Parts: sequence; structure tokens; C-alpha cells
Amino acid sequence: MSSLSIHKEQLSLEREKTETQLMLCFFFNLKAMSSTDHEEVTLPFHHHPLSCGTFESYTFRSILSIPKLRNGIYNCYHCKECSLTFHKEWADSFFSQQFICNHVLKIFRRAKTPLVDSTDDHFCHFCRSKLKLKHFRCTICNISVGRECVKDPPPLTIYQPKHHKHSLTLLLRLVTFTCNACGVEDDRNPYVCLECNLMVHKYCIEKLPRVISINRHDHRINHTFHLGQGEGDKECGVCRKKINWAYGGYECSRCPSYAVHSRCATRREVWDGLELEDVPEEEEEIEDPFKVVNEKGDIVHFCHEEHVLRLDENYVTDNVNMRCRCCVLAIDGDPCYRCLECDFILHEKCANLPRKMRHLLHNHKLSLEVSFTRFRRSDNFFYTCIACQTHTDGFIYACHDGLCRYLVKSIKYDVRCSSVSEPFHHDLHQHPLYFTLQSSRQCQACGTKIDHDPLSCTVCDDYSLCMRCTTLPRKVKHRCDDHFLSLCQGSSVNDSGDLWCDICETKTDPSVCYYTCDECGLSLHIDCVLGDLYYLKLGIPEPDVEICPNNEATRPLCSGCKVRCKNPFFIRSTEEEPASHACSIDCS
Repeated sequence: MSSLSIHKEQLSLEREKTETQLMLCFFFNLKAMSSTDHEEVTLPFHHHPLSCGTFESYTFRSILSIPKLRNGIYNCYHCKECSLTFHKEWADSFFSQQFICNHVLKIFRRAKTPLVDSTDDHFCHFCRSKLKLKHFRCTICNISVGRECVKDPPPLTIYQPKHHKHSLTLLLRLVTFTCNACGVEDDRNPYVCLECNLMVHKYCIEKLPRVISINRHDHRINHTFHLGQGEGDKECGVCRKKINWAYGGYECSRCPSYAVHSRCATRREVWDGLELEDVPEEEEEIEDPFKVVNEKGDIVHFCHEEHVLRLDENYVTDNVNMRCRCCVLAIDGDPCYRCLECDFILHEKCANLPRKMRHLLHNHKLSLEVSFTRFRRSDNFFYTCIACQTHTDGFIYACHDGLCRYLVKSIKYDVRCSSVSEPFHHDLHQHPLYFTLQSSRQCQACGTKIDHDPLSCTVCDDYSLCMRCTTLPRKVKHRCDDHFLSLCQGSSVNDSGDLWCDICETKTDPSVCYYTCDECGLSLHIDCVLGDLYYLKLGIPEPDVEICPNNEATRPLCSGCKVRCKNPFFIRSTEEEPASHACSIDCS
């Protein structure tokens, strides 16, 4: 065997020995004792007298994989009160050393009646993980320590010159402090700088990035230990709560009034996880969505390059098939670009949507897509927006950065959700709404539970809207009424008695939003007016199917639920003769 191999083997043996000594040997059940008497000793690592002698065991458990000795005889320390047994040689070797607090740790076994003071909360003082049945404790410092933190204790000093010019020292005690890096109050183990009067978390000094980009701001933001008192009170750009300027956070060098809490800025919903310090900032050139081709303002849009589009300031049509190809909403007198040679049409605001954008719903940049491969399930064709859960075949914003490229079916938003910005003003509420990242909220418009991405009011603590209700059309046309229907919530002063939906002929709950006609007094359910096909293109044949308006005198018979279709639109199969019909995606 070569000298190099011998040296590697010795290093491996030393490493295994060190790891073994740093752990609590092993705990096991006794089978029998030898006939010799055992001397009782009192040692600093346990709070009960221990019997010292040889023992025989038949089962044992250890944290490390320790080979069993020959004939199962061990030199051990044994505690009759706690039923703990320690290998003598390893225990003497380990507990001859002192912990980082300069005290010898004691070993406890948690019982029904606690053996330690009531101040022990059964969690590790350092990592806050729940303690095992057998654990360590420093009775002088009055702290409990888990096995992992005994094996790998926190460093006594940390020197991170990029974050702070001085070394920071661990203050090993229970003390209430506010972290100068993140502004969060805590009650143990700060790292302190006496020269600068700083107290920070270990995580904050080691893990907080210096320069980042977030989806709430157009510029990079930088971390600082002291935001400084500017003009007026600073408000966090994420949670919209006040920021204590005396502590740390993230600020923008270009926008003096913009600041974000450290914990808010580094949430995975906000930050893409990239540290940008020492990375040169380069402005990405994003291609314009269209080009102006003449003095009349005609354009060629990237989604319809074969023809020229012209702006119509007030286009009104009774053709139900005339929908915006981008958002798939009706053209109801809104400014729009119309093709001079075909029936292609875009809302003016949809034509101006950027090719790439940062949005509050995702932590990467999103790209506008027009031509994409449709997700087909059986005979259905659609994409489901992950924000509002509605089905669409219009334009979408998709993410293709990093791991999101492998989640093609998931990271897609329709343009209606992608157009929501802060502050958002909704007709149903008097205050502006924000994406404050609050979870498990209830939508005040439909009453459903919101698992993620609610829009919340910072004035009314209990008011939130889900993305589906946020993006509902404010006015719609339906064949049951000649007037526009408007979105409404709550009973009108002119209402008397119960409200009834004229489509499904059941009661309408005024506590949730519904559509109404101010002139005729109708009250219609949202689902009855829109259905689940409202955001799919009409009159444009897809492979095997076509979305058609349900405005004929005789409603078609649904091949799925076997009843007459009462939804405003239905799916017609074009490959069968006679054609089959479905009143919803569930029936198709």
C-alpha cells in the first residue's frame, strides 16, 4: 500500500473518531450486569449519580453507525434514574471539552415530569428545532442544546467585510433585541458589534444579499443597516406597512422614497434568488410591440405582421364574434386597432402591452406570447391562468427563466391578470388594493378562500379580492337584456324582497358580486352571465371544435349533461355529423 493511501486511511479514521467523540456515544437498554459491584460517581455532564463499570447489552441505538464490540461487553456510565448509559471512554473524551459557552454540558432525559426548570421550552436554544428525548443542557446559562448544534455549534465570531467592516461576536444569552439588518425583534443569540452598536441575526449577516432585483420595482435595490430618516414615513413596497428608519432594509438609489423590509424583499414570491453585487447593470433592450408605418398612425403589430392596423377611437358593433384577439373581451365602444383587410382587432391598451415585463404575480420576467402550442385534454383546448383559474386561448404572459422553463403548463398568466398593477382601484371598494402577500384570506366579492395572491386593502384589514373577481368585466352584454349589465354587490335601495336570477331561476345572494341592470332591475349570477367559455375566442374554428354564442331561438342539447345549454356560449364539434354540443368545458 502506498504512503498516500495509508495517509488517506489515517485521515479517514481520525475524522470518524472526531465525529464520534462529538456526538453522545450511544444510548441503549441493559440486558445484564456483571456480578462485580459498581462504583457510584458524580460527573459534571449528568445531574444524577452514575454507576461506573462493565455492562452487557443486546440492543442499542446510536446516532452514528458504530460497530459492536466483541462479546458485547462495554465500560459504561449508567444512570438508574434516567435509564441512560454512556460509553465511558467516549464520554470522558467528549465531556473533558467545554462548549462554546465555556461550560460543560449536562445530559438530560425528558420525562413526563420535567427534570429541568420550567423555563425550558423543549426547543434548541440555537436552531429552535424540537429537542430529542435525550438532549444537552447548560444549567449555568439555562439553555438547552440539540445534538446537531453540539456537533456543529454556531461560530463565536463572524467576519463578513461585504456586510460590515468589523467582526461580529456572538452574545450567548436570552436577550430581547431588534436586528439592525432586518428590523425584526428576537430574544436570543444576537451577533454584536460594540464599535458600531449593532445587533444582528446570524442569518442576516451571512445570508442577506447585498444587491437584488424584485418584481415590485423597476430598479435594483441595495441592503443597508440604516435606512435613514427621509421625507415623511417610509412604507414597505411589499407589505405596505411602515418601516422603522432606524434599522436596516432595502432601498433604491434612484428613488429616495422607496424602501422594502429585508424579510419582505427576500421572499421567494418577490425575489428571483440572484445576488447582483459585482454584476454590471445592463439595460435590456425590449422590442416594441408594434411599429408606426405612416403619418395616420397606422401600425404593424408583431402578432399580425401581414396586415396594417388602424386606430378606431369609438368602435361599436353588434357582432358578438368581434372580440379582442388579445384579452378576448368584447369591443364595447373602447378604442381599438382594426385590421384594414380582415376581421383582426385589438384593444388599444392590449396593442401597447410590452413584449417583456416584471409583474407582481411572479418573481421572474414574463414574456408575451401569441402563437403557442395549445394544451389539449381530450377534446378541450385552452390554457388555465394560474392566477384567476379561468380558461383562455388569448395572449398570455409566460415565464421561461430557470426552472420555470420546465413548468410550461404552470407559469402562465392571461393578459387581464398581467395588467393588474398597484395601486389597484376596483369599483366594488373605495380604497386602493395591493398585493401584500397575505395568505388564507377570504374574497369579499365571491366568499371563497384565497390560497395565494390576494389583493388586499391596507385600510380595511379584512377586505381582499381574488384574482378572478379582480378581473371580472365591469360591463357585459347578455341576450336576456338589451342594456349593458354592470358588476354590483349588495342590495339596492330599490330592491324589495329576495333577488332572483332570471337565467337559472334561483335566488341571488346580494352579499357576493353579481351582474345587474339598473334600468330593468335584473340580478344575475356571475357564472350564469359568463360561464366558463367567456374568455375563449368566438367564431374561430380550432382543431375539431368551435366556440359559438348561445343566442338562437332554440338552445342546443348538451351531449354531456343531456340538458338544453343555458350558458351564454357552447362548444360545437366540427368533426362529427351531426355536430355534438357541450355547454361547458366540464361537459366536453
